[in-house]
Amino acid sequence: MSNKDDLEFVSVGNGDVSTAGGATWTPNDMGGGAVGAGGGGGAGGGMGFIRSARHPVAAFFHVLFKFLALFMYAFCGWFGLGDSFIFVTIICILLLAADFWTVKNVTGRLLVGLRWWNMIKSDGTSEWIYESLDNMSEVDKGDARVFWWSLYATPVLWIALFIISLLRFNLEWLIIVVVALALNIANIIGYTRCSREAQKRVSSFMQDGAMAGVSAAFSNSAVTGFLVNALGAGGGSSNGNDAQAQQGTAFV
Repeated sequence: MSNKDDLEFVSVGNGDVSTAGGATWTPNDMGGGAVGAGGGGGAGGGMGFIRSARHPVAAFFHVLFKFLALFMYAFCGWFGLGDSFIFVTIICILLLAADFWTVKNVTGRLLVGLRWWNMIKSDGTSEWIYESLDNMSEVDKGDARVFWWSLYATPVLWIALFIISLLRFNLEWLIIVVVALALNIANIIGYTRCSREAQKRVSSFMQDGAMAGVSAAFSNSAVTGFLVNALGAGGGSSNGNDAQAQQGTAFV
């Protein structure tokens, strides 16, 4: 690639993405090139694990909307909003929607080099597309750590809040928790499947490369000549031994 910071995506699903906007994307399309090149320490604040990421701004927003939604739901009573169910519900759902869109369309591509999306075909059927970087070694470990830990930890916290609300019989507040779990689990399923497809693709590439190497080795004239000579020498020795054995039998 001409620019080492470019992220070239290839499809790892079974769908045809050639008519769906293409499968190539670079960080510069979202303004991520400057983020990846610079330190971005101010965006990370005092959170060391975010500042250590290659894309600190993306990592920050990957965590921000999750935290704000959880904080608003759990501590709305501190701001006198405990009785404002409709207002809190609207704010939480907006934050959850912003988090879902950010994770699905921005941070997944920047932090772990993965992308999943849905395509509606002309016949009305739905097809899920999973894409990944052509070279997954370009993914930064700090970025991946922030992405996966926050992605899997957030539903656990929402489940805990679901249990608390259920024990307190605050059934109307469960609506927010159900929406949060639905959006977070959708991203988990999409990115988990996308990661598995990427691993399968890498494994397939490695196997194809190994087979190509073996084929190239056998097609080499020097190697082929060596094997033929070795087999011929072995065959000649075996024929000589058989002849000596037959002569010994005739003499007896």
